[in-house]
Amino acid sequence: MITLRKTGSFFVGGRSVSVSGRTPYRVTLSSTSTRDYDPNGTYWIEAAYVQYFLQATPRYPVPLVLMHGGGLTGAMWEDTPDGRPGWLQRLLEEGVSVYVVDNVERGRAGFCALDDVWPERPLSRSDEESAKIYRFGYAGHRFPLGALRGLSAQTVPRWPGTMALQRQALIDVVARVGPCVLLGFSQGGGFVFDAADAARDLVRACIALEPHGVPASFDAGLPGTPALVVFGDFIEEDEAWRAHSARANASMAAWNAAGGRGERIDLPTLGVRGNTHMMMMDTNSDDVFRIVLDWLDGCAGMRVPG
Repeated sequence: MITLRKTGSFFVGGRSVSVSGRTPYRVTLSSTSTRDYDPNGTYWIEAAYVQYFLQATPRYPVPLVLMHGGGLTGAMWEDTPDGRPGWLQRLLEEGVSVYVVDNVERGRAGFCALDDVWPERPLSRSDEESAKIYRFGYAGHRFPLGALRGLSAQTVPRWPGTMALQRQALIDVVARVGPCVLLGFSQGGGFVFDAADAARDLVRACIALEPHGVPASFDAGLPGTPALVVFGDFIEEDEAWRAHSARANASMAAWNAAGGRGERIDLPTLGVRGNTHMMMMDTNSDDVFRIVLDWLDGCAGMRVPG
């Protein structure tokens, strides 16, 4: 049974933008509403959205912050595309307090549709690109391909030029939440290491699922913070993923050299096979979840006495 003491949401960061000199134009907003729209004025953009679920009796003394991957939103942690409970549900069942981030220009976060503010073209991910990047093409993979539409439906456009905004937004989230554990996926896995380095007095542990964009070095003096990277199957079969894997190893070595306690788990070495990049959606997602939760349970100072 899940017993929460509080749920809610908030926005973090962003900035004010003023628009002037634009020509108003006629718009139709409904079958009974047509009016002139004036784009001139002041707007608040580039905020991150955070939804939280706080336990009445938490498993850990600090909450877990979930950071989605590129082209995705916090919805990726909810139900799987084929309708099984996702990691958010499992975390709440296990008594973990959770904050779920929709980063800048994703999901319910602050969006910017103003001309010339984000000059780059947004990128959308096709099913074909997803299948390649997520490693769905290998025999024995565990992603439920019959429900691929469920993953496609939650895939959103992304602007390559917002990475610095997203990185800072997660740092701002940590400052707002306070002491916490960070868990990030893919691009978000790189961001959690950036945030853990920048807010090292607040981050109690850092977990990244198949990250990319991980820092190559960290400033000395990390306070022994535990960190984990997790990789699935078929890594050696793919050139791009071999490179991501090698960079993650180098980042963990740099984390340890700076005073942290980093390690890596390769799921096939534990007998857990067939996992794609989308390990939190694969048909054995509960098995992967348990491995991550067991690791977190083993981190010093994480379990609440009693």
